[in-house]
Amino acid sequence: MLEGLVRQLILGYLGRYVKDFQKEQLKITFWNEEVLLENVELILEAFDYLQLPFALKEGRVGKLSIKIPWKKLGWDPIVIMLEDVFVCASQRDDEEWSLDAVEKREFAAKKAKLAAAELAKLSKRVCDNQAGQSFTSYITAKILENIQVSIRSFHVLYHDTQVSTVHTVFGLKFSSLTIMKQYPFGSSSARVKGGLVNKNVDIIGLEFYCGTFQGPVDLMAIDNARFEGKKCDSILTPCDLSISLLVNRSGELGSSNPQYSIDADLTRLEISLDEVQLQQLMILWDYLCTSKLREKYGRYRPWSSPLSKKLKGWKLLWWQYAQESVLSDVRKRLKKTSWRYLGQRLSYRRKYVNLYKIKLYFLQQEQSIDANTLWDLEQMEKELDIDDILSYRSVAERELQEFSSNSLTFNINVNDTSVVDKSITEDRLGKSRGWLNWLSLGMLGAGGTDDCNQFSGVVSDEVIKDIYEATKFHPLTLANMDAGIVDKIYLLQIKFSIHQISATLCSLKHNQEIIYLVLNDVNIEFKLWEESATVICTINSGEMIYPCNRRAILCLGAVCVSFIGLLFLWIFIYLLLNFFC
Repeated sequence: MLEGLVRQLILGYLGRYVKDFQKEQLKITFWNEEVLLENVELILEAFDYLQLPFALKEGRVGKLSIKIPWKKLGWDPIVIMLEDVFVCASQRDDEEWSLDAVEKREFAAKKAKLAAAELAKLSKRVCDNQAGQSFTSYITAKILENIQVSIRSFHVLYHDTQVSTVHTVFGLKFSSLTIMKQYPFGSSSARVKGGLVNKNVDIIGLEFYCGTFQGPVDLMAIDNARFEGKKCDSILTPCDLSISLLVNRSGELGSSNPQYSIDADLTRLEISLDEVQLQQLMILWDYLCTSKLREKYGRYRPWSSPLSKKLKGWKLLWWQYAQESVLSDVRKRLKKTSWRYLGQRLSYRRKYVNLYKIKLYFLQQEQSIDANTLWDLEQMEKELDIDDILSYRSVAERELQEFSSNSLTFNINVNDTSVVDKSITEDRLGKSRGWLNWLSLGMLGAGGTDDCNQFSGVVSDEVIKDIYEATKFHPLTLANMDAGIVDKIYLLQIKFSIHQISATLCSLKHNQEIIYLVLNDVNIEFKLWEESATVICTINSGEMIYPCNRRAILCLGAVCVSFIGLLFLWIFIYLLLNFFC
């Protein structure tokens, strides 16, 4: 039974993200503990729900191995190994900003957010409507405790295709990454005091580079070997990074203990830039900043008449583009104040509540959902706001629960026909652990896929008991917690320690270094609560040197700055760089 459940879950995930994946490729038995796939290509459309500002052109994994220790499951970790991972991205083509393409990505993102909301609802229900965050962190810690990840040869490539004759390439790569248990004080367990799970993440050979080239560029050659006969300089010199990850497994929401804690340590960070690389970084940053606006208004853009060519009538087309972009927001605001919109909203509410009750009914009965019902729900969800959808779903869930408590038999109309089914029994709901599918789909971003049709946060008391038994989770009660603690949940803490940062700005024109900056003992701490956040940076010492005469332009003593101080420091350094360039 356990073998079949794990096989089904792995089949679902691999089939969702791996191209042309066949069930015959996956054979799991108690005697064959390893799942091995080679030359795997990723399904790029599966990542639409992320709404990335760039387009994924290629994704492949040379080797994927999953080792499951069936005989010692729960004692030994599940080992996941990846080799030769390559991802290629570029700026989006004009057709990718069209209305259909943008709406497709928007709807995928909306489904992912709805799945996350259902997961939060399930978490809150499991925690007896008191503290939904605790169950999520508990499950995250449980997963981290039982997996071990190893990645060898990872490479992400970004290719700028704006200009046909000049090619700019950015790359991020590392030779290896391992996620393993940290054994404190010789202990053989990953559990540490306070119910925390501790994992070590070690990254070897982390590098970021940039290159600009004339003529055609072979992306395959970039992946297999670094530009034969062409120079591509490192912006970030290869370095090793050690990260300690702690997750609160106990589920306690005390203000002194964050749910997630990340502690990164780096011995030396060396950065080298020339004026061309700096310019390309600014161009990339400008593109990333405007891509969000283009996602919203790009559907009105006259792509057939680019500004670079200035075809006949281009002024009128671009004026209409600006006008339509502004009026789209105005129409959206005015629409919500009209009586027609109010009547339409009431009609949509009644229709959606009825359709969603039908969907929940079929899910509870473990039956396939009517295709017409799913299609009608999908069309309505494309038009409705997320807040309205969640509100309508809550109404449907409440009405269905009230109806089921007063009657043993459902009688729901599906497409004007009566569907009468057998009475619901709590035993049937408890037998099938559908909550496991809900949890896995929500946590791994399956809300952006068609599988989210099987996702719902409505669970019975019997299913809640099943979750307690399977996960060994016991919710805290408000009697054991201070009310002020519940209102101020400590979510995340990130500490980044760098012993030395050295940055060099070079001039290709004069073939010499222009500015050399050194910062010693840099510590950055970020804390996130449910409704607030703080960023503090401390620098022990630092200086900016003009390499030609080795004179110090700027000297820093021990300083402690907040986010605003970091912003002003960056502006000051940026102005100095512009002055000397």
